Amino acid sequence: MHTLARFRLCGSAGTRLHATLLCALAAGCNTADLDVGFRKLFEPQRTPQQNMVIAVSDPDPDVRRDAAAKLAASGQVTQEWAVNGLTAIALLEANPQTRCVAIRGLAAGRDPRAVDVMLKILNHTRHPPREVRAPGELVRWDAALALAELSEARVVTPEQADAVRETLLERLRNDADRHVRIAAARGLACCPQRDAVDGLMRALADDDFAVVAAATRSLERLTGARLGSDAQAWAHWLAEHPSPELSVRPPPARQTWWQRMGQGTRDLFGWLFPGPKAR
Repeated sequence: MHTLARFRLCGSAGTRLHATLLCALAAGCNTADLDVGFRKLFEPQRTPQQNMVIAVSDPDPDVRRDAAAKLAASGQVTQEWAVNGLTAIALLEANPQTRCVAIRGLAAGRDPRAVDVMLKILNHTRHPPREVRAPGELVRWDAALALAELSEARVVTPEQADAVRETLLERLRNDADRHVRIAAARGLACCPQRDAVDGLMRALADDDFAVVAAATRSLERLTGARLGSDAQAWAHWLAEHPSPELSVRPPPARQTWWQRMGQGTRDLFGWLFPGPKAR
């Protein structure tokens, strides 16, 4: 009777638990999956502040990453305490995936302080290790992409603009990772200065076509010219326009999948089989 009473008292919870168990078994979950699922089902809901504390202190990198992700998705990333916590994670966290979560959270907050964090990560050799951990390829990629997105959102202040442009140019020229170079080329579309054009033109000789395509799109946005990925054509155009009128033009209208495929194919063939050299 006591047992029956206990089940009657928690009947609704027992029903939910029973249904969850049946669904999990029907889906073929193993014991480990069930254990994780039940822990998530019954674990207490943490506040964003609690997630921040866990993200910077828990010894388990998976737990830190999960807490950082919940903080980044909390809608409170613009709060002072959240910016400070995500900044510390982005600069010093040992786990690269957790760093990337923090970087994306800072970028989503559209705060100029996020620009300074990305600059510090991408220029880590200029700072002591106690201030910024050396970033791997994944972290550099997200930092460069965040810098491009913050530039497009016009978050970069006039005081930050030169450092942003110089950093993107350096990453485009020297970074070994193609994704970082692609992101840097994208960000330079927001830098209407002649050295940005020169750097993008040099990138047309990159061995990776995706980098070339990104540089081409940025050149077209800055100059208004439509010359594809033909480096000789761009050199000829620049000779005719030694002081080009540069501006941050809006990105082109979104194309359909078929249009993007067609344009990409034309650009690729133009890159692989360039036409006659300009005389």
